Amino acid sequence: MIDFDSIPCDLFVDISGSDCAVPFSKLNDALEVLQSGQTLLAVSKKQALQSDIPAFCRQRDLQLVEQGEMDEMFYFLIRRA
Repeated sequence: MIDFDSIPCDLFVDISGSDCAVPFSKLNDALEVLQSGQTLLAVSKKQALQSDIPAFCRQRDLQLVEQGEMDEMFYFLIRRA
């Protein structure tokens, strides 16, 4: 079994939140400090983000390198173009 520490990234952020705007607010804040070519690992317990994050990446011209589920958490490895 792999863990989040085994996924190389430049920045880690937990985008769990109580309403639908919170994950994207946290994600936008994290992306502000990310340089071109760097990666961000975002995790959440919200299953709906499995389709929302890929759409977000397409809209923002970000590369979704990997997504999956581990220990009841969904993860998204995102690279800034």
